[in-house]
Amino acid sequence: MSYGKTLTETIASPEEVAKNVARLRLVGANGPEGGVNAKYPAYLPVWEKTKLPDWEEVPYVDPGTRATPDKRNLFVPGSKHREMTPAIGEEIWGVQLSHLSKEGLDDLALLAAERGLLIFRDQDFKDIGPERQLDTVRHFGRLHIHPTMGHPEGYPEMHVVYRDPKDSTIARYTKPNEVSSVSSVNWHVDHTAEVQPPGITFFFGLEVPASGGDTLFVSATEAYNRLSDEFKTRLEGLQVVHDNTDMLTHSASLGGPCRFSPQKRNHPLIRTHPVTKQKILSIHQAHARRIFGYKKEESEYLFNFLNDVLVKGGDFQTRAHYEPGTVVVWDNRVVAHTATYDFKAAHVAGDERRHMVRIAAMADVPV
Repeated sequence: MSYGKTLTETIASPEEVAKNVARLRLVGANGPEGGVNAKYPAYLPVWEKTKLPDWEEVPYVDPGTRATPDKRNLFVPGSKHREMTPAIGEEIWGVQLSHLSKEGLDDLALLAAERGLLIFRDQDFKDIGPERQLDTVRHFGRLHIHPTMGHPEGYPEMHVVYRDPKDSTIARYTKPNEVSSVSSVNWHVDHTAEVQPPGITFFFGLEVPASGGDTLFVSATEAYNRLSDEFKTRLEGLQVVHDNTDMLTHSASLGGPCRFSPQKRNHPLIRTHPVTKQKILSIHQAHARRIFGYKKEESEYLFNFLNDVLVKGGDFQTRAHYEPGTVVVWDNRVVAHTATYDFKAAHVAGDERRHMVRIAAMADVPV
């Protein structure tokens, strides 16, 4: 055996692998099905199954740290905005996301951190093409890739949320369209088992139902504020176990994608936003599993109580309704959300299509 040469293997990052995947044309069983007469066929989901290297921690500087307090680069002349509720949400007109400068995007990051949810009306964003859409969100951090769900062909950084009763891939790879429980409400925060969970998230509709299909949001910042000072002190230092193994196991059992290894790690129950310095109640009903170090009964007692604070907090919740041209932006660190499958395509007898796209930028390590 000769040792005259040293061979070095370089492991590509998820972003590099995603670029290579984007050059492939995916056909056959993994290609889009259904979608007949879809208005945006290029954004129909494919279920590509390339295995990607797991995310590693990278330095992160929040764009909100560069923002102007009065948001002068976001609220351009002629624009208007209003608070949706005192605790959460801002509705905005006269600002085109596709035209914002880098300074305007910085101001957007700060406003999202402060208000949790931003609803931009009358946008051209859905028509500017995937490259510009991704570049816009990339301003806020490296783009997240969903471990299991469908994406437009060639763009794994886009998560397609698609409900069409004529599309068999939805039933094959994810939960059926039919709502099997009393309510479809399932409060959660996206991908909290990641080492650096998503922060700024863009969500826009390509086709929206005539009514229904709204997203509900709750302020996890205000949820923390509502607790007594004595109770807050008891929560400091506690950690929550986050685990996405079930999501990957479920996808694998259906023959669906499992692009990353299962992730399991602890994050603080009470985290602090790096820009606003406000404290956040970081708990939910999806990948957050239990209180670290507590026995099962102890964890369930505290976990269920804190989830109830969010679920029952109607005075710090709001609802995003989608119209043609609506783009919803939220800071995934400071709000929880839930879909509502109350539109016709959510039921067996329905015929409405709901075609949405989510792009999320990964943020800081929770502290």
